[in-house]
Amino acid sequence: MTFETEDSHIFYHWLAMVIEFACYGYRNQRVSHPGHMAQVALTLGARHIPASDCEVGWGVSYYKKLSNEVKISHDEDVIAASGIFWSMIMSTMPAEVTQPMVEILSDQKVPHMATRWIAPGKGFHLQLENRHYVFPNVNCSPPELFLTKGYLAYVIIFILSALV
Repeated sequence: MTFETEDSHIFYHWLAMVIEFACYGYRNQRVSHPGHMAQVALTLGARHIPASDCEVGWGVSYYKKLSNEVKISHDEDVIAASGIFWSMIMSTMPAEVTQPMVEILSDQKVPHMATRWIAPGKGFHLQLENRHYVFPNVNCSPPELFLTKGYLAYVIIFILSALV
């Protein structure tokens, strides 16, 4: 059963544009793979730095010269998109799956989704055409997100069969 409405098409278009812009303006995390993988929010820094030297921080993901207003606007959209999907995960997955992760993040005082331009906190908002949606009391998603477009990771599968 599907519930396609004009609003669902507007939402899908908005979501596609959020991903498209991230893949246009954010650094590609896996340049050796086809497609684009953009990372948003918390990071341990460059992969070539030893883990003992890493510092957790808000990533500097934009590599295009963009105004602060554009960065803030897009980061708000990314936080809204991740918040919507996180809410869907929390409402559909069994608590036995989600609760341990939520507890660990809380115990370790890991902040919710934020960026260098948007401080951590509750709630998010989004603009779909001429409608402004505000979700002030919803928890944002965990603090790391990967947005991909045409991304492909190669996987090698070894099949072992017993000789009879």
